[in-house]
Amino acid sequence: MKTLAAVLTALVAADFGAAASRYKRNALLWSAIALLLATAYVFALVAIALLLAQYFSPVTAAVGVALGLVVAALILVSVIAGLNARDRRLAEERRRRSLAKTNLALMAGTSLLRRQPLIALGTAIALGALLGLGTGRRRRERP
Repeated sequence: MKTLAAVLTALVAADFGAAASRYKRNALLWSAIALLLATAYVFALVAIALLLAQYFSPVTAAVGVALGLVVAALILVSVIAGLNARDRRLAEERRRRSLAKTNLALMAGTSLLRRQPLIALGTAIALGALLGLGTGRRRRERP
């Protein structure tokens, strides 16, 4: 049982590690998006103020900067969407592979059980010993 618990613990830790790194990445990118949108808002306000003060030349530069920042924020949003879609596809592919391996093992086991039941019994005992199920209880020494 110790071996099985160690394997399950490692699997859970790996999943949490991947999720944590994905959340960190998304938080960093969303903060960059928020910064770019706040800067775009400030430049839009400056552009409106300049538009009221003088009608054209400095305004086009400020509006251009604001539009450039908005475009940069939209590009980052699309990058996040692409990365999240890729992560979902990879997780689905891992799940499909795991299910296929499980189904293949079950099919092999049932065909082995039908053809040669004594070999199947020996295999089951060997697997039980390998997983630590046959360790038994340890006796305590009495003082």
